[in-house]
Amino acid sequence: MGHALSGSSFNVEKVQYKNVIFTVWDVGGQEKLRPLWRHYFNNTDGLIYVVDSLDRERIGKAKAEFQAIIKDPFMLNAVILVFANKQDMKGAMTPMEVCEGLGLYDLKNRKWHIQGACALKGDGLYEGLDWLSSTLKEHKAAGFSSVGTSAF
Repeated sequence: MGHALSGSSFNVEKVQYKNVIFTVWDVGGQEKLRPLWRHYFNNTDGLIYVVDSLDRERIGKAKAEFQAIIKDPFMLNAVILVFANKQDMKGAMTPMEVCEGLGLYDLKNRKWHIQGACALKGDGLYEGLDWLSSTLKEHKAAGFSSVGTSAF
């Protein structure tokens, strides 16, 4: 699986699906890891951002984090997939509420998709990755892609 850095909750995993390699990381709201972002974001074609739909208190923090990530110069062309996780739990925010919470509706010129998911059961994960891999293919065909190691 992933490897944690310096005992923080920062996990980076390479996930390969249908010939596309996604880099998935969990920043866990650690401010001091900001400088590491550049390292991981360099030449990233797709961003997968997982939101805990139960955590209404911290959606504001998730939004600040998310907006900072997508405004990073390395991420300007990245296709964005958001998983609204824990959809099976009582009291979880709906995918639409998560969209509003993250400010997805306000994004200009960005390709994004939100997918309700339950990671433990695997619900929604493949649907989300299917969207991401087909969107990245279109992007590549249109010549959008950054030259990088994130996809063959």
